[in-house]
Amino acid sequence: MRPDAGGVASTVATLLALVVVVLFMAATIVAVAPKQQHDAEYATSIAALRAFELLRAMSAGPALKDSHFSATIPLGTPAVSPFTGPGDGTLVFSENDASGGTVSFRFVPKVHEGRVTKLDQDVILIIDSSGSMRWNDPQRLRIAGAQEYIGRLSFPDRVAVVDFDGSARLTKANVRGDAHHLWSSGHTGTPDYSEAQSDVATIDSSGFTNIGDAIRVANDELLANGDPKRAWVEILLTDGQNNYRWQDDLTRQQAQRAKASGITIYTIGLSSDADAALLAEVAATTGGTYYAAPTPESIRWIYFEISRRYQGSVACGTLTTSDTFVGTLALSLGNRQYTPQTLRLEAGGVVIVQPDGAAIDEGLPFEYKRTATGSGSLALSLVTYTGRPFSASGVDYAFISGHVLGREYEELTLATVVLDEQSRSIANISSEVQYWADQGAATQPAAYAVRTPLDQAVASTLEAHENVSAGRIDEAKFHVDRAQVQLFAAIDAAETQRAQGTMQNWLARQTEDEVIAVACRLDQWQNWYEGVTISVASSVAPAWARWFNDTFQRAGASMSLGLGPGRAVISLHAIDTLLIDRRVIQLSNG
Repeated sequence: MRPDAGGVASTVATLLALVVVVLFMAATIVAVAPKQQHDAEYATSIAALRAFELLRAMSAGPALKDSHFSATIPLGTPAVSPFTGPGDGTLVFSENDASGGTVSFRFVPKVHEGRVTKLDQDVILIIDSSGSMRWNDPQRLRIAGAQEYIGRLSFPDRVAVVDFDGSARLTKANVRGDAHHLWSSGHTGTPDYSEAQSDVATIDSSGFTNIGDAIRVANDELLANGDPKRAWVEILLTDGQNNYRWQDDLTRQQAQRAKASGITIYTIGLSSDADAALLAEVAATTGGTYYAAPTPESIRWIYFEISRRYQGSVACGTLTTSDTFVGTLALSLGNRQYTPQTLRLEAGGVVIVQPDGAAIDEGLPFEYKRTATGSGSLALSLVTYTGRPFSASGVDYAFISGHVLGREYEELTLATVVLDEQSRSIANISSEVQYWADQGAATQPAAYAVRTPLDQAVASTLEAHENVSAGRIDEAKFHVDRAQVQLFAAIDAAETQRAQGTMQNWLARQTEDEVIAVACRLDQWQNWYEGVTISVASSVAPAWARWFNDTFQRAGASMSLGLGPGRAVISLHAIDTLLIDRRVIQLSNG
């Protein structure tokens, strides 16, 4: 040990101690800074969300024409220390963003415009080839019924066939050939449909059951090759149930995809083994009908009834009306520590988009009230945002101003008809035909040919009325659909008897006109049942579909849901009144 008169050792020790303290403090700050940045970015995200909610509330609230409102939106989060970077954000407004919504409904303005027309169709026959068909359809009557259906098609109808068991494929890929599409020779009616009928004969009876994959293949074919000017139809026949629960989910997903794409699916359940509940759900989702086939012999008549819908239809001057609402404000928060996210003001709602998914914070402004009989009333606020496009970025604040350029109300009554009155009207037509036949204006067999479908329509319409009275509106639709088919059959029979000379021309024409008038009134009931359709185009369509489903289920609405790429669609059935509150709001920055 040497004397340290100059204090060198103590000075060095002190300096070393200070270095240690500084390093410790730096390490502490570096460790704490990310947490502080996280908290700051979280606070910014919450503040931005509240600002978007405020804009939505002021847009959908009791705003008067020419009124103004504003909101301050934080664009991002500054760095909280020299050891962290800022979380920049970008705010963009676009008047012509692809995201937006459409509300549509239908009604019959002039019943006397009714006429009989043929509906051209692109149809996919989806036929079960699972092993259980060996005992549920040993005589292959489903094959004969499908071939007979194809035989009733006429140019320019087109047809394709899907064979499915555990998986699905177009014929004749099911026998290791080239797949036959809607446009394939022998499937378009030029010169005939013989090739399509022979395709059906290749369907066997072996394997399991995957209904969802069958609908997927049919949807793919229509979306790839279907003519949008025609009715898109799928007829699914099965005697069983999916083998796995995930296939039920796939079935529902593909049914929703069909609805969003304008595809109608009719389902046929052969035997008591068929999953009637799922098949009925698929049909209801897409606007089709479920048919229970207790025996293979009944398949032929179900195919025949479905074919009647497209061989002829009563058109009644149906008017389709739609409203659109567009304009999107989007804030992308480039958070570094807290989750990056984008907030969107679109379709009248506020959407939160994060890397792990999206959610609707607040949806389309609406009010729905259900009546005791199962119908409902709907009020919608449709907000369109307009103005010059603008953008801002950084960590500062944006001052967003809103100017209500216009606001108007429209209250519409979607009138329905009393079904037992229509039943009596049809019965009167039947009695009138018989009266004139007794007077010699038609032969008795001719009168019988016309009256038989009329009397069936009387029973179907009365059954529909009883279901409506009991609040079973969804079940009533099945019987109204059937009555429409039967009325067209009566028109067809009257025309046939007139052509054969067994019914005088004036009586046939008079009968046809009277039947068309009733059919148009039933068409009005069907339009009332279809109700109001709301469609939202969005990059986060699944989130909108979830919001539609959860919200309107809680409201007790009768509905069907569709989900396709970039689009969510919901139909609210049996709407008595629709109140539309239209708002046009100009947005500007600063």
